[in-house]
Amino acid sequence: MTRMEQFKEIIEKERLDGFLVTNHTDIRYLTGFTGDACMLWVEKSRAIFITDFRYETQSKKEVENKAEIYIISPKKSYFSILKEQKIFDDKKLVGFDENVVNYAFYRRLAGMFMNVSWIPLKNPVSELRAVKDNEEINKIVQSVEIAIESLVDALPLLRPGITEKEFSAELEYRMKRKGSEKPSFETIVASGWRAALPHGIASDKIIESGEMVTVDFGATYNGYASDLTRTFFIGKPDNKFIKIYEIVLEAQLTAANKAKAGMTGKEIDGIARKIIEDAGYGEYFGHGLGHGIGLVVHDSPGVNSRSEKPIRENSVITIEPGIYIPDWGGVRIEDDFIVKSDGTKWLSSELPKEISDIIIPVG
Repeated sequence: MTRMEQFKEIIEKERLDGFLVTNHTDIRYLTGFTGDACMLWVEKSRAIFITDFRYETQSKKEVENKAEIYIISPKKSYFSILKEQKIFDDKKLVGFDENVVNYAFYRRLAGMFMNVSWIPLKNPVSELRAVKDNEEINKIVQSVEIAIESLVDALPLLRPGITEKEFSAELEYRMKRKGSEKPSFETIVASGWRAALPHGIASDKIIESGEMVTVDFGATYNGYASDLTRTFFIGKPDNKFIKIYEIVLEAQLTAANKAKAGMTGKEIDGIARKIIEDAGYGEYFGHGLGHGIGLVVHDSPGVNSRSEKPIRENSVITIEPGIYIPDWGGVRIEDDFIVKSDGTKWLSSELPKEISDIIIPVG
């Protein structure tokens, strides 16, 4: 069954006459279109794809026969084509993604098509995107491999005297050279006290001996993201760093070894969280354990204390516990996993993370 057919099943199950898709990532998932200006109408008997002149040739190659293609012009807007095609003339119940459509857009739709009852749904395509097919998994594997190879190449530069921004640039340059379309998010390089910032975007701070350095990074391959984190230590670590690092590592490995399809994100999060809490550092682990990855770096499913839905087989998730102590620093370890019925498959196992692996000697 194609992705479009699966989506039409959701529309039918919700007893809708059709669904207006406006999220570019969702449209890419359903049609293959990689541009950033588009709209997609889906009903049981047809699908209509609308874009502008810049993407006319591209859409014909990428969308092909998955939907009818229409091109807007200076005199013909997206809404004009919707009217021209009489899409809503006989429709009563039309769905839209409540997490995507803003109020101004909703008011315009409601004002133009007053015979329609607009029905909000929460992330219907995102739920489909959570489970990856073999082609998607292969792309994520490629993305992971690019990221790992790039970090290994850049690591000799992670020495006292380089700034966080410089190391970030060197890492991103190598990912690009190895086939990444772009970083999957703005690379995090946080050293010393800044390692206490979970999203400490690389700064002008100079990395010094005796500091921890958290590097959170990812590549993008054919649209699919990877997301990895390692925390290194420049020089000889003290006992406090070693203790906290080993707690975080135990939390990650235990959660990864116990996770499997059918468990909720909340259950998996709780496994790692309990280890950190029992060690006395629960107040310093303030974010969720992980998230799905795919066409966006933070995708479905969620892996946190609010995630009540069972995770389905062939979802790809991160597991990334951390401890962050203000004015001291922090440790995070993150890897990417395929969730299977009998456990998890570790995609980033080639990037070591034992305490001996992350110490960078100086002098």
